[in-house]
Amino acid sequence: MVEAIKNIETKTTSKDNVSNLISKISNVQKGLDKIEKDGHNKNQNYDYVTEAAVKANLQSKLAEQGISIIPSYEILNVWNTKTGKGSNLNFVSVMGKFEITDGIDSIHGSMPGIGMDSGDKAIYKAETGAQKNFLMQTFLMTTGDDPEQDWNNNQQPQSQNFNQQQNNYQPDDQFNVFDNFNNQAQARQPQVSYANQAKMNQIKRQMESLADLMKTNPNDIFETVMKQFPNVDYNHMEDNTADQMIIYLNNQRTSVEETLKQIG
Repeated sequence: MVEAIKNIETKTTSKDNVSNLISKISNVQKGLDKIEKDGHNKNQNYDYVTEAAVKANLQSKLAEQGISIIPSYEILNVWNTKTGKGSNLNFVSVMGKFEITDGIDSIHGSMPGIGMDSGDKAIYKAETGAQKNFLMQTFLMTTGDDPEQDWNNNQQPQSQNFNQQQNNYQPDDQFNVFDNFNNQAQARQPQVSYANQAKMNQIKRQMESLADLMKTNPNDIFETVMKQFPNVDYNHMEDNTADQMIIYLNNQRTSVEETLKQIG
């Protein structure tokens, strides 16, 4: 069940309650088959799974277990760019926060999303993408292929060249929290049971990379990570916690890249 709740924070007053909720999530997973890709991106000739298909596969199974999922969203950034034909495209990046509950206990998780639209629907598309990817990862829904292999067979994803000043995205002073984070790691006495400097640097780079993809301040990503790992001592981060954080950030980045690929 580790994979089922990987990167998800649990808040509970009873170990029995959360175990019961995890058991219900496991039951949902057991009833899921491979999901077919029912969407198509004409620009890149790319098939993908739509949010409607994900929900259709989950709704009845969640209801059988008495599970509800309550979403909320934080807007990280809003920007726009022009197409080759001179029309405007609006972009929104959000951080989706989700509560999985059976009415007794809750499990909390997060997932980023990016939306693009020529009108006013970019925010709704960003929220849809965040929710779809959260549901697919939480309930281990598979399409039978490997999205990372898709990237390897084609070109590596490139961040889009958006105007940083227009996006209020200022690189000069945004890494203070990371510098402090890095200095704290250097100041401690290295011990075998704690993460080494290479892992701490990898975590920092992953945060910066995710922030760059979402065109937001890296401090926002850092705050989200702290909420996902609320009991971590950042002065003395245990090695296994660092590994979990690296996996969490990698999953977040993969989800954003997949969304960017779908919206073309």
